Amino acid sequence: MRRLALLEPSRSLVGGELEVVSAAPYEGAARELVVKLKFAGRLALAELAAERMVRAWGATRAGCLIPVPPAPARARVRGFDPASTLAELAARGAPASWVAPCLVRDDGPRQVGRPRAARTAEPPRVRMARGREMAPADEVWLVDDVATTGATLLACAEALRDAGAIRIRALTFARADS
Repeated sequence: MRRLALLEPSRSLVGGELEVVSAAPYEGAARELVVKLKFAGRLALAELAAERMVRAWGATRAGCLIPVPPAPARARVRGFDPASTLAELAARGAPASWVAPCLVRDDGPRQVGRPRAARTAEPPRVRMARGREMAPADEVWLVDDVATTGATLLACAEALRDAGAIRIRALTFARADS
């Protein structure tokens, strides 16, 4: 916790269009937390990550939090969805917000370990879930654990725009250097 407290939140633009608010750079203690959460199933760490995300976002923020959907194969292997967990916990820390899991992702190439060029050239396929409409909201926030190239966030934002969302931003626990 002490090492995380030393890491500064950041704001950046992905693809020149999507504002991303991140609680910490993807290094040191933040990277360790993400690895233990995602790959060792240490779900208790999600509470710490979400608390840091709410601080970076601003506790009085309001809006619709939409978790970035996992690839179905990854969700099956992990047995949980890190982004949904973080979104639910962040919504508790920002009382004027709510969670709307309305996106689905097709299985495709795994993003982890792929070069930047491959990630951006072939982003994940994301769409609105059947029967789910865009929740009316002035503020729509995509929630994910880590923003690296931003390819997944941009694919999600495009699906939301196609469904009628106007102002879309992203909230992540960590942000890798561009």
